[in-house]
Amino acid sequence: MDIKYLTYIIAIAEEKNMTKAAEKLFVSQSSLSYYLSKLEQDVGTPLFLRAKNELLLTPAGQLYVEAAQNVVEIKKQLYKNISDLDHKAHIVISTTSLWGNRLFADVIPQFREAFPDVTFELSQTEIIFLEKEIADGKVDFALISVDSKDELDDTTELLREEEVLFAVPKNHPYCQSHPGAEISQKELMSSFYNDNFLLSRKGSANRHLANRLFTQYSASPPSHICEVNGLLLTCDMVAQGTGVAFIPVSGKAQENLVHYYSLSPKLYRYNILVHRKNLVLNRPEQAFFDFVKNYFH
Repeated sequence: MDIKYLTYIIAIAEEKNMTKAAEKLFVSQSSLSYYLSKLEQDVGTPLFLRAKNELLLTPAGQLYVEAAQNVVEIKKQLYKNISDLDHKAHIVISTTSLWGNRLFADVIPQFREAFPDVTFELSQTEIIFLEKEIADGKVDFALISVDSKDELDDTTELLREEEVLFAVPKNHPYCQSHPGAEISQKELMSSFYNDNFLLSRKGSANRHLANRLFTQYSASPPSHICEVNGLLLTCDMVAQGTGVAFIPVSGKAQENLVHYYSLSPKLYRYNILVHRKNLVLNRPEQAFFDFVKNYFH
């Protein structure tokens, strides 16, 4: 049997819904339904119970899915072992952040000295798209930032805590009277509530942190909010006096024109390495994983 079809049954069991499983697999619902009907005829018993809005595994279905998962894992392990024979691999990596791009630029040349036959596929994308790519197994590793440690699980590796600063144009009246290095969160909200806030797009760690601060210190968010895609662009806009912004340490720029305040209490985001679920690491992938983990140490 083609292992591809085993993944069909696994997806139906995970999603408990034919439409969602078809979308995840990028196949038509009719094709998936036909395959399941044919399979149940072949094994001679139903594998799923058709409940109101769910497909639930029967005892036979549970046995079938467990066996299918074992076969898929055997294939992954086989490919890993074959790849280990000559240290070759093709690693697909994506990031949402500037710090991730810098890490790529530093780590990959060093890594290729040890594993010259490994090829890489690198990309930068927005978090809403990257999360789906990870869930669908389209990327092996991802470098992203999250706003809470609660988001860490067995597919993630915490690389570092990164402080998020408050960026203000140096010619802003507040900077003239408060040239220090720190500002309290409460004072930020009272002094800058009517300023134009340049915020990262919804769904990003920086945006979550900003929204949390707004909710904590105000009955309503600031009325002047501009969404900006990209930290360097945001810093340029702050430098030009367009507004104020939350900028992580790795994104600092235009320091001759922008004053960066550390908040009290401090704001942090968390830079993490994510790998796709059930990834079986071959030797080059494990080595790359270790290179990235050790980058900030």
